[in-house]
Amino acid sequence: METRGLIRDEFVTLRDEIKATKARLFWIVLAGLFGVPLLTYLASKGDMFVWLLLPYSVLVLILMFLSEQGSMMRAGRYIRERIEASADHELGWEAWVESLPQFRFLDRQYVACFMIVFFMYYFMTIGVAFKLILALEEKDMTGSQEYWYWFYGAAVTYAIGAIWAFLTLTHHWRSTVSTTPDDAEG
Repeated sequence: METRGLIRDEFVTLRDEIKATKARLFWIVLAGLFGVPLLTYLASKGDMFVWLLLPYSVLVLILMFLSEQGSMMRAGRYIRERIEASADHELGWEAWVESLPQFRFLDRQYVACFMIVFFMYYFMTIGVAFKLILALEEKDMTGSQEYWYWFYGAAVTYAIGAIWAFLTLTHHWRSTVSTTPDDAEG
């Protein structure tokens, strides 16, 4: 196969991957915005162990979102650095978008908004879990203190999850909102 045909096919494949990633991002956001409140409601009717798992499901959504967003930007970066650089014209789509910061502003706002909303969901589901554990502790007439063990164990793992998610976000922020190298200015 000739080089230009291969480059064209590679570009088409990457654009298709970007489209598929955007569709998955839509479903992740939709699942989070409506699924987390619904799961919180359903879990409040369930067993304590279900309540304790809710915050972890929000962390999984955050990770899925960051992964898909990073994948999309990585494909765009490949298009800019490998495909557009080998083309006959000076400036391709990805290079043009990156050359004007206002075009990536919305991408940064989108990712930031998602993170704010889902970190709020994370801390709200933690609050619900703690409230329900403390209610069970209050009703416990055995004096076993079992629910306090669950409370402190969950608090430690939730704190680790929050720190891990925040560090992951800060480490990968640039790659989720830009197709320029991490050491580039902008």
